[in-house]
Amino acid sequence: MTSHLKEKNKNSPEELLGKLSEVYADFDYPEDMEPFIHYMPSSDGYNPLLYSKEENITRLVSLFEEFLQKEKAVVQFEQF
Repeated sequence: MTSHLKEKNKNSPEELLGKLSEVYADFDYPEDMEPFIHYMPSSDGYNPLLYSKEENITRLVSLFEEFLQKEKAVVQFEQF
């Protein structure tokens, strides 16, 4: 589902992050999604106030990409 959102919103990272926050709520707020949910506080010491809006969006999308790669690896591992 999240990879579908990525493709559908590839030209609008801000909209992608909004849709991901909806999925986050729909799935009862899974902890592994928190790092890229725009309204959640950073757990790694990152201070978004020190960066531009664009930099923050880029960071969140990058964290989402990392999440997708980890999930893809888990799915591939479970298929064996």
